[in-house]
Order: sequence, then C-alpha cells, then structure tokens
Amino acid sequence: MLARRLQNVAGRLRRARPARYAPLASADDAPPSELPPRRGEFDREHVLATYLRAFEHEGRLYNYVVYPGEGGPLCVHFSAFFGEWGERPEHRPQFQGYFHRLRMFWPLRRPSFLFVCDTFGADRNGTYYKGERGDFFVERATAAIVDFVEAELGIARVDTVMLGSSMGATAALRFALERGCAGAVAVSPHIDLDLCARHQGRARHIAAVLGSDDVEDPRHYPVTREVRTLAGSVEPRPRLAIQSAVDDHGVHDEQVVPLVELWRSRGGVAAADFRPDGGHSSVHATAEFFEAAISWCADPTRERLSSGPS
Repeated sequence: MLARRLQNVAGRLRRARPARYAPLASADDAPPSELPPRRGEFDREHVLATYLRAFEHEGRLYNYVVYPGEGGPLCVHFSAFFGEWGERPEHRPQFQGYFHRLRMFWPLRRPSFLFVCDTFGADRNGTYYKGERGDFFVERATAAIVDFVEAELGIARVDTVMLGSSMGATAALRFALERGCAGAVAVSPHIDLDLCARHQGRARHIAAVLGSDDVEDPRHYPVTREVRTLAGSVEPRPRLAIQSAVDDHGVHDEQVVPLVELWRSRGGVAAADFRPDGGHSSVHATAEFFEAAISWCADPTRERLSSGPS
C-alpha cells in the first residue's frame, strides 16, 4: 500500500510541469505572488497540482513547492536522503523529487514555506545540496530558487528560516550561515561530511560530490567541513535550533555538540534540544517542535525555545 501511494505521488511529480522561471536579478524584478492561500485539509494531489513549480537553471530542471503564508517568515525546508528502503534501485524512481513534511507544515498558516529536494548524486538521492564532481550546481540552483521565492513573496533574507533533517539539516545550516538568515532549525544534522562518510555509510555519496574516493583527506575540508568553518568565521547572526539524540553515534558527540559549543563561544545563540534517545531519526521532530523553533528563530526577543532544553 505504501509503495503504491509513493509511486502515485512520484508519477504526479513527473507529470507536473509548471511554467519555467528564470533566476531573478533582484527583488525589484519579482512579480506579485499569484499563489492561492492554503485552505481546508491537506490533500497531496491538490497540493502538487496547486503549489508545485519547476525551475530551470544551467540546463537542469528542478521542482519545488511553495506554500504562501499569512505574514510570517519564509521557511525553506530541505528534504533529506530518502532512507534505506528508498535507496534500493527498484524503488528510487518513486522518490525522485519527493518532498518531506508537506503534510506536517500544511496547518502552519502564518509562515510561508518553500520545499526543495536534491535529486542528484550517487543514487540520484542527494548531494548535501552541493553538486557532483566538484561542480556545485545544486547549491547554485537552490540559492537561485530561494532568491526567487524571497523576492516573489517580498520576504527579506534576514527574515528567512532554514529547516531540515540529516542531509537537509546540513543544507539548512550552511545556507543560514552563508546568507545571514534569521536562523536554522536542524534535526540530527550531518555537519562534518568526512565523519558522516565514516560513521553514517555516506562515503559513496560524498565521493560523488567531491569527485574523489578519498573523502577523509584534509584537502577536502573546505567542502566536507564547510559548516564548521562557516560557524567559526561568519557573523554570528542566525539563531540555531538544533535537535539531536545522544545515542546518534557519530553525529551527536562528534559533530553536533562541537558545533553548538563553537557557535556559542563566538557569541552566537543556539538552542540545544538534546534527547537521550531516538538515534538518527525524527521521532522528536514534531510539528509542535518546528512551530516553536521557527518562532524562536524569527523573534530574537525570545530567550528560550519552549519545546525543549536550551
């Protein structure tokens, strides 16, 4: 039943080909948004028919979904790897362009949401939103999409919050730090990609990004440890809401805790929602958690993230 439902969703994604958009030079070039407001209960077919768009960049086509909001921040959600089941060759086509959390965020009507998905890489399953063989075309295209939607909706970069889990959290942190956004909500984030190759079985995926099998070579640190480098060098502006489980071996102690400590040591604000168990999953990443974390990131007067420790 699940496989059939996912196959139907993938088929609708492949058939949907909205008008193509060119990257915008500035916010002044943006047309007024014509997206209808969200109404009623979530229905995936309606959502894809209404809010799915296509974007061509450097000769490649990208799908994305935009939910218009009612005055809140723009929240950019980066889909994660599809998981072990979805990585099997016979199932991969079902997951091409599959957007996570469309249903979860549908009732959150105040913020606007942009959903993006990385379908390139070793299994066409993700490149940490970078690209392939040292050509970071996914990163460039994603930045262009975010620029376009910010301009179209009239939302400033400093009012944008990046969201994601695992690989999606890597992108959320990187883009928030690079762009000086309001904040990032990162669940079980992969931060140091060389450590993810060693501990999370992502060597093949990271090798495809780098164009090199020696993924732990320090010469690749500008890419594999980019998030850590940014956290140690950029203006400590974004608020970081990070949820992680202590038993997520290779991620929590090795990557998440050092990042939080580094960010705070530089005067950055980080809310650490650390859970004793849960592993590398999103069982604690509820709609309530995201709603509270988004509000906390967007409002610098809020001292504590109400849904968890800080």
